[in-house]
Amino acid sequence: MDDWLKKGRIGLKPGDHLYFIGIGGARLSALAKIFQESGYKVSGSDRTPSKNTMELEAKGVQVYYGHQRERITDDIDLVVYTNAVGDQNPELLEAKKQQLPIFEGAELLGKLMKKKGMGIAVAGTHGKTSTTAMISLLLIKGGKDPTIEVGGEMKELPGNHRTGKSPYIVVEACEFRRSFLFLSPKVEVITNVDWDHPDCFPTADDVVRTFKDFISLLPSEGKLVIWRDDPHYQELAAASKAPVRTFGWSEQADWYCSEITTVPPMGIKGKLYREGEYVGELILQVPGKHNLLNALAAVATVSELGVPIEDCLSYISEFTGVRRRFEVKGQADGVVVVDDYAHHPAAVKTTLATVRNHFPGRVWCIFQPHLYSRTKYLLPKFSQAFQDSDILVLADIYAAREKNPGDISSKTLANEVKKYHKDVRYIGDMEKIKDYLLTETRLGDLVITMGAGDIFKVGEEFLRAKGKNN
Repeated sequence: MDDWLKKGRIGLKPGDHLYFIGIGGARLSALAKIFQESGYKVSGSDRTPSKNTMELEAKGVQVYYGHQRERITDDIDLVVYTNAVGDQNPELLEAKKQQLPIFEGAELLGKLMKKKGMGIAVAGTHGKTSTTAMISLLLIKGGKDPTIEVGGEMKELPGNHRTGKSPYIVVEACEFRRSFLFLSPKVEVITNVDWDHPDCFPTADDVVRTFKDFISLLPSEGKLVIWRDDPHYQELAAASKAPVRTFGWSEQADWYCSEITTVPPMGIKGKLYREGEYVGELILQVPGKHNLLNALAAVATVSELGVPIEDCLSYISEFTGVRRRFEVKGQADGVVVVDDYAHHPAAVKTTLATVRNHFPGRVWCIFQPHLYSRTKYLLPKFSQAFQDSDILVLADIYAAREKNPGDISSKTLANEVKKYHKDVRYIGDMEKIKDYLLTETRLGDLVITMGAGDIFKVGEEFLRAKGKNN
């Protein structure tokens, strides 16, 4: 990275100082590591310690806790922030006051993609983290030496990033606040388009329009890889100046799977076809048709980038998942504990259907709604998302960046779900949920904690209390 990163009349080069506000977040922590490993001085702040901040500190990055104006000093060459910290963050306000160069994280990532030259951006309401991880694995195994920024933790990576030396860079592209419009992709992968983030997108049409804007970023020499069965496929594909390649279940797709069956103990497989020609079996160790669809997208993308199909099929069979995506945490006294990031009703429904397909015993779903706005606006869909669990236990809403509006709660959600589910139990407090599970679960049960907040702690504390985690 030479003197390439321009902001106004400022040019940045290795050795310069980048300060990250919200450095513990998924995107910013990955970027901080990539830039530190590329020779830049990196420091930053976050509200509280986390696994990401501790990893950064272990690499020698100075991390401050809490946000204070005096941290923004005149030796900083660029301030990088995440939208999650809000417009009134004191450090961000001070950086503006000092007229320092400022980038939002996606803006910095877009500059890095442009510099690298071969950016692969994976977007979609569901499945983008797993698909990003699968594409990353195939490129690593295929000898492409990619740089990677992913929203979850891959076992093949040191956390959520990789610093490569080739032109390839794989990024997870998030539509929240339209941030993915800052990116500079040559290849885009669209897993699906569904209504989410109602605090940013008042209607489903707003989401579709934003994805069309994202697709229009592609140059004519680029490529769009998209789910053929998406309800919005036709108008999304029409927004692309680049050639379009499709994946899905129907023979209309360029890449499709048929004869899908489960693979013990938790896998799935299908016969893979490219333009109607059988090319081999697509076999996964991880469960669910949704993961097979993610793998289809990954194989289609990477084979287009020059990795032979037979190699892609071999490498994808080694994929063991991403942290917090159907992650088996352990078992104790015959109770299996799984954790999953699902927090949108479509993802919840798909994940529970996968559990039901693979697990014969009693299924406890421990769900923590994520954001008041999402819970409120998607309440009708949430009410019918839990049928494949035997028992639903609801924790209180994880507020994240939002304040309680006073008109939605997990009790409200419980009352709606009870219209469609025979056993719904609102408990609220996570410590109480853990204690309840200790007394009520029995041999042969599966407990799956679900949500984008900190509900995973319930499963971990349950296993710890049982004295087992194997």
